[in-house]
Amino acid sequence: MERGIDREVYEVLREYASRIARRGYVTAHGGNLSIRSGSYMWITRHACSLENLRPEDVVKVPVDKPSSYDIIASTETPVHREIYRRTGNLVVMHAHPPFSVALSFFIDELVPIDSEGYHVLRCVPVVEGRPGSPTLANEVASKLMGYWAVIVRGHGVFASSKFIDHTYQILCMVEHSAKLLYLKSLYEGALGLKAKVPREF
Repeated sequence: MERGIDREVYEVLREYASRIARRGYVTAHGGNLSIRSGSYMWITRHACSLENLRPEDVVKVPVDKPSSYDIIASTETPVHREIYRRTGNLVVMHAHPPFSVALSFFIDELVPIDSEGYHVLRCVPVVEGRPGSPTLANEVASKLMGYWAVIVRGHGVFASSKFIDHTYQILCMVEHSAKLLYLKSLYEGALGLKAKVPREF
C-alpha cells in the first residue's frame, strides 16, 4: 500500500470487499472497488482477491489523470476515474453477480418487479464495452450521472454513490431484482402461470 494511505480506508475497503465475495458476486480474483478523497482515489489492485484483501492490494491514484501506479491498479481504473470525473460520487463498486450478468444477454435495461427494487432503482441500464476501455468508461459514467447502477452486458455491475454502505446496498439490490425477474420468468415458463403484477408500488 502506497505511503500516505490511511489504514482506516484499507479496513473499510477490506470489509466491503469481503462482503461482496461472501455473497458470491465475484470469483477468485474478480471485481474491484474504490473510494475517492479529494483529487485521489484508493482502488483495489489488479488481480487481487476480494475474499482476503491485503494492505498492499490498495493503490492510490489521481482522479484527473493517469499515473504510473495505474499499471498495478485494477483494470477498471479508467472506468472508476471517469465516474468520479462526471459525478459527485465518492464510492464505486464493480462485481460480477451471476443473475445480473445472465440477464444482461437478454435485456437492454433491468426494471425491477419488486416494490423495493423499483422504488430505489427504477431502472438499471445495460451497456456494452470492453473492460477498462475508454468506450466502457464513457458508457458507464454517462449512465451513472442519472442512475445508481449500470449492468455491463456479459460482464458485471457498476454501482456508485456518495456513501460506501449505500453503494453496497445498491449493488445487492440490483442482483436481488435480477434474481426475482429470473425466477418470475422461470415460473411463468415452467408452470404456465401468468404473474400478477401489483397495480402500483
